[in-house]
Amino acid sequence: MNTLLSNNQQQLKSAIPLIKTYDERLQALNHWWGKISLIGKINSQNVSDSILEEMHYTREKFSKLQGRLIENLLRAHLQKRIADDHNKSQVAIDILIRNLFERTADVGFLATDDDIRAFLLKPNKDANDVITLQARLQEYVKKYSVYDEIIILDPQGNVQVNLDPNSKITHSDDPLIANTLNTSEDYVETFRKSDLQPQLDHSLIYSCAIKSNNHQNADTLGVLCLCFRFDDEMQGIFNNLQSESAASTITIVDNKGTVIATNHPDKIPLNDKLPKHEAPIIVKFNKHEYLSTQSHTKGYQGFMGLSWCGQVMTPLKEAFKHSKDTQNSQKDVFTLLESELFSDDLKEIYRSSSLINDDLSLVVLNGIIAAARNNAVEFMPVLSEIKKTGQGITSIFSDSIDNLQDTVLSARLSDVRFFASLAIDIMDRNLYERANDCRWWALTTVFREHLQEHELTDQAKQEITDILYYINDLYTVYTNLYVYDKNGVIIAVSNKEQANMIGKPTEQHSGAQEALQNTNSQTYTVSSFTPSNQYQDDYTYIYNASITSMQQPTVIGGIGIVFDSTPEFKEMLNDTLPTDEQGVALQGCFAFYCQRDGMIISHTQNSPQKVGEILDLDKSLLMLGNGQQDSLLLNYKGTNYAVGISASNGYREYKTTGDYNNDIVAFVMLPS
Repeated sequence: MNTLLSNNQQQLKSAIPLIKTYDERLQALNHWWGKISLIGKINSQNVSDSILEEMHYTREKFSKLQGRLIENLLRAHLQKRIADDHNKSQVAIDILIRNLFERTADVGFLATDDDIRAFLLKPNKDANDVITLQARLQEYVKKYSVYDEIIILDPQGNVQVNLDPNSKITHSDDPLIANTLNTSEDYVETFRKSDLQPQLDHSLIYSCAIKSNNHQNADTLGVLCLCFRFDDEMQGIFNNLQSESAASTITIVDNKGTVIATNHPDKIPLNDKLPKHEAPIIVKFNKHEYLSTQSHTKGYQGFMGLSWCGQVMTPLKEAFKHSKDTQNSQKDVFTLLESELFSDDLKEIYRSSSLINDDLSLVVLNGIIAAARNNAVEFMPVLSEIKKTGQGITSIFSDSIDNLQDTVLSARLSDVRFFASLAIDIMDRNLYERANDCRWWALTTVFREHLQEHELTDQAKQEITDILYYINDLYTVYTNLYVYDKNGVIIAVSNKEQANMIGKPTEQHSGAQEALQNTNSQTYTVSSFTPSNQYQDDYTYIYNASITSMQQPTVIGGIGIVFDSTPEFKEMLNDTLPTDEQGVALQGCFAFYCQRDGMIISHTQNSPQKVGEILDLDKSLLMLGNGQQDSLLLNYKGTNYAVGISASNGYREYKTTGDYNNDIVAFVMLPS
């Protein structure tokens, strides 16, 4: 930012009307002071030169301080703008990458689906076979609604099954098929126009080879393609980050700088090229000047995607439109000199301006006394004008410092509010996947076939156990997966350390009993956040779905998946803490997830309260409406904090369709 500021100071100063006004007013008063002093020197021979010298010296001190003040104002407004744009560009790409990481697991797991394998292995497939598999895949996209198409091809590129009824594709020559069959990686990620979805300008496709079994050298049966709803997903991300009326354009650009997603295609169109850069810069694009901020993804669990970036372009003429002289209602909560929010330089300017003003009052008083002693009445109007000019400069200083405080406070409050909103968004998106997982795994054919038998053999139990173990090995966010029969008795677990649970009934609060009352494959149940013997008597959520008979809609059992809440929630919160330029969390900051009743369900390091405790803050802070955010300054446990608060709003169908009610409120606390 320092380079941006030093290379474009006048341009930036002109772009911020308030600073331009302050600067012009101060220069005008300085010029007037100089004229008055000259008049006084010419017409007041009876007054000691020392008085005039003191006035000149005081004026010089004011002038030097003015430069520092204007620079601080400029830096504060620019820092606020860049921080806002950086937050949006960073979150746009990182939220997308988090989502796409889940897709890499989806395609690998679905490619091992026994029903898909059986379909491809069948020598004489008929229309009913196709319809049956389409129905199964349709169940998949009902749960994982991020996909708009699933395509299964043979190794020669001939389409065996696809879901989109409007697509007439029967064969594909897309190179991704050969790439998928020949890669040593677990999947192939492709973004471009593809004949697999010829009606679209671009497709994001995750593909994986389908093998006859899970052995490394198994025969290749075909290729599975999951087509991600990229444009739909990006619109949701953009809408969460800012309103449609906002001046900034948020984009995703590929590794060549080509725009592949934009929230304002009328301003920054798709397929246009944007400049690549590391630090924020001012660029000219389509005849307009923009402040451009670009963010590389931090990645997620080692997954970096296709080297895309988030980039925010803000028109320079609108970048500081709201940088006006407004008073923050909370600025008096903490005094400027005591708060850690304000720089040492600003505090020094505040002290120095008061001292210089005192010096000026003393100079004027000495001048009045000297004029009276020397009968220099002609000097009195000069002193009066100097006093007025000094008062004018002091008033501008006061207004400027007030504005600086407002800007710094506003930036801090905006930051914590943004990060609290991000914490909730990450949680809702993550738990959406958990609700999907349990419902899909409940449809596993082997589970259904074995559980509908009158008696489970040891071999059947072992087959169920092996599948649970295989799934859990791929999906490490769970500490245990278990299947129970229609009486709620556990018959198999994925975690060998939980084997003592086999033969025992599920816990009363686990959500299993509610799942056993349901035959709808779209419905799931979730335990309350409470200690469970499935989680070493610690607090967690367990997601459940019923397992139904293959022949009729009768419940024959269920599946429970134990979320590894302690590290997973903590990681979500850690990823949303405010950081310095090196990416290290700011000293003393921490975050909470709380229920509406105030019970803490997760926290980061430095938290003075723990999981299971009731948050020691005003309960009204927990009553935000769904999707609402707020920020304020308050004292918590003897320390002043800027606090960001956000209430959950769900993601896609999760918590938005009456499927599940469990409001969570995120708090981000930053010492101030």
